Amino acid sequence: MAMGELSNYSGKGNLLLGGPSCTFRGKEVPCIVTLSKNGSVTSELLAFFLEQMDKLDLFPRYPNGLCPVLVVDSHQLQFDIDFLTYVNKEESKWNVCLGTLYGTQIWQVGDAEEQNGCFRISD
Repeated sequence: MAMGELSNYSGKGNLLLGGPSCTFRGKEVPCIVTLSKNGSVTSELLAFFLEQMDKLDLFPRYPNGLCPVLVVDSHQLQFDIDFLTYVNKEESKWNVCLGTLYGTQIWQVGDAEEQNGCFRISD
């Protein structure tokens, strides 16, 4: 299923009702459900997620000033042309901070059930 096709099957009156939404800065932010062939977050998906947030105008941007920040791990799959092009265009610029390559156990948000909602500080 290509990105965007999920809307044909989800929502009121369809089989898939969709995920939860939240309100951020007075705007309803819908859940995005998608997939990739290899099961990973790809450059194309990252660019798509950022584009959806930008369409909702969730984060303020100022000419020659503030723009949103994204913190990601340094997996090579995420840094293909789709993502790099999107975050470097003036109208959709994002500051991207890279986590330590192969060091996510040091800085990532806890991903185990026992750590739900906690930050890892060291192993």
